[in-house]
Amino acid sequence: MSRVENVHALSTPFAAWGRLAANSAAHMTEHLFNGVIVVVLPLITTSLGLSLAQAGALASARTLFAGVGSFPSGFLADLAGRRNLLLGFCISLIGFATFGLSVSSSFAMLMVYMALGGFGGGGFHPQSLAILSAKYREQKAFALGVHDSSANLGEVIGPLALGFLLNFFDWRTSLQIWAIPALTIGLLYAAFGSEGNLAAPRARDYRRALWEDVIKNKAVFGLVAVSTLRAMGQTALAVFLPLYLSLHLKLSAGVAAAYMSILFLFAGIAPAFVGWISDRFGYKSLIILFSFLSFATIVAIPFLGSGFLLAGGLGALGALLWALRPVIVSAAMGAAPQELSGSIVALIYGANMGVSFLAPVSAGLIADAYGLPTALHAIAVFPLIAAVITLLLLKLARAINS
Repeated sequence: MSRVENVHALSTPFAAWGRLAANSAAHMTEHLFNGVIVVVLPLITTSLGLSLAQAGALASARTLFAGVGSFPSGFLADLAGRRNLLLGFCISLIGFATFGLSVSSSFAMLMVYMALGGFGGGGFHPQSLAILSAKYREQKAFALGVHDSSANLGEVIGPLALGFLLNFFDWRTSLQIWAIPALTIGLLYAAFGSEGNLAAPRARDYRRALWEDVIKNKAVFGLVAVSTLRAMGQTALAVFLPLYLSLHLKLSAGVAAAYMSILFLFAGIAPAFVGWISDRFGYKSLIILFSFLSFATIVAIPFLGSGFLLAGGLGALGALLWALRPVIVSAAMGAAPQELSGSIVALIYGANMGVSFLAPVSAGLIADAYGLPTALHAIAVFPLIAAVITLLLLKLARAINS
């Protein structure tokens, strides 16, 4: 083989998967911002003398504006010709917001920058997923799975790395350092991440296409409902599993954190593999099977004790419930024209963030009245309903085809 052929053979994999690598790096960077919430927010609260209600309001502002940001970003993902500029802007906005938090001296300033960070994070997803959907049409679920795994990796790295910085610097200096990756990657992606001819063509009548092919599309509507129910289960579990481990099983903070790390480890590894399976065998049966298994696993957790069985159950839960998100998103994007991918992502993420907050509130009321094990059993209902809805969609599709 000649030297030219060797170079071509080596460059082909990068040309094929370079876009996925770039978007995954940007997604991991976007999720590094969550480390600010987990690690630095308590320090900010103490340093500036904030109340717990104000601390909660800061976290809520981030979530709320992430939902707000997803809608205009989704529409722009379908209408704009330079999506790399929009994606780069969203990542850079997170870096700017992180730097802004480091120089804030009042609750009002913190609210503004926390909201900006949330807006950037919410705006990132429709752009990134629409770009990947256009690039990897035949391996869509796999690409979205790798993209999702990178986010989970950021969730693991973020708190550890930011905690390491805090060993050497105060929280303001640590945040200023933390802003550098987002600002750098955002600017680089905006400058060098052009899609060329990959961008999907714009619908001739965007508003009509949005109404006919997305809002009135029963398959899309059903998958948005399935995604929202999955998100409600995940959101509630992220809150109440640590409480169950600490308050009900009386585990130390370190041991409880180790158990949760097992869940997030498998949640980080599984999406790419599950997406690969979905591309080859279809998504409907996979969503039904994984949702039913998620229901069974959550129900079983209170009976697993606090040993290896519990560790295995939490690992299975991460690989089942957490890994379904890219499969559901890929399925919804495949149920409508390619040029509406951004709008579908905006609808999914907007619904997820706009409704999921109800799940922890409901689970908390049940936990107060009947205990934490019963609350976990109640949370298991969310993936169960998701499985039933997917089963009904499958029957509806078969009826239409016949």
